[in-house]
Amino acid sequence: MLVGMLKGFLLDLPSPVNLNYWFGLGVSLGLVYVVQVFSGLALSLFYTVGSEGSYWEVVYIMQEVWGGWLIRFVHSSGVSLFFICLYLHLYRGLMYGSYVKVKVWLSGLVVLLWVMGVSFLGYVLPWGSMSYWGMTVVTSMLSAVPYVGVSMMEWLWGGTSAGVSSLCRFYSLHYVLGLGVMVVIFYHMMVLHEEGSSNPLGVSTGVDKVVFHELYSFKDLLGLLVVVLGYWVLVMCYPYSLMDSANFEEVNFMKTPSHIKPEWYFLFIYCILRSISSKLGGVVMMLMAVVGLAFLSLGGSRMSGRVVGGVYWKVLLFMFSLSFVFLTLLGGLVVEYPYEGLGWSFTVVYFSVMVGMVIFKSLGWGL
Repeated sequence: MLVGMLKGFLLDLPSPVNLNYWFGLGVSLGLVYVVQVFSGLALSLFYTVGSEGSYWEVVYIMQEVWGGWLIRFVHSSGVSLFFICLYLHLYRGLMYGSYVKVKVWLSGLVVLLWVMGVSFLGYVLPWGSMSYWGMTVVTSMLSAVPYVGVSMMEWLWGGTSAGVSSLCRFYSLHYVLGLGVMVVIFYHMMVLHEEGSSNPLGVSTGVDKVVFHELYSFKDLLGLLVVVLGYWVLVMCYPYSLMDSANFEEVNFMKTPSHIKPEWYFLFIYCILRSISSKLGGVVMMLMAVVGLAFLSLGGSRMSGRVVGGVYWKVLLFMFSLSFVFLTLLGGLVVEYPYEGLGWSFTVVYFSVMVGMVIFKSLGWGL
């Protein structure tokens, strides 16, 4: 009975006849997530939080544990690969009108926000210089929340300042929430099967469908091979390429790095945060950079095919993607002229285009 349910859920799923390789990114995300779970569980067997943190425990895993270096590189590189696939998955949804599937779109955004939170928690665990000061800067933003902000910040820190107690809490939350995202992903898949997948034309394909296996299962397999190859190259050839050099220094509570920045997949929202002079305003706009995409689901599927295929929509999507790339690049640079002004400019472009996309979609303007 269970085998029959799984067969109907995974293999006999009715799918639009015109899906392309972009629609295989979900399977790639599933593979990377499973690898992350098992590599994380393996690391947790050796990872400990000592009286001075965990910096030397990570060094021990890398140098003394048999295969520890490989497991750590698989886990650290897997995060970057997961976000590459995740952002491309989101881009595909914007390109082909997946936001008309309201439950699917909103649950997907919840997965994105959840994964961002889990990744930030994991970013702190090596307890290098950049991890500590990045955690201190980001968590201190909670103090901008009226009435409860300071209490929330001190609860997360485990005291009046960030320290080893904070690391213990982050480790526990990373472990629990990392497994908890499985529930949200399962719900995302359930509503996807319920509402059906979008398609490149952005039109209804209620009648013109095929069974998922064998056509799309083999197409997804080719995409998986590309992802696995990229994973192998990243782990074996360039494991340090996406790491910050400051994180190879032990935490010094008396010395702040000259330039604090998060991991590359957070740089676009970090650039937005530091471009807003108001602390509370920066936090709100940082959240709206992702949450604002939820407004695209307003109005259901009205005129979705016309909008997706329209010239205006393609121009807006190009500008949105371009602003995302430039915000990511600028977020990694020092806050000085001319990067500060450019960060503000592309923040304005990012949100202006987002508002334009919501208006165009709601009104059904495409051509």
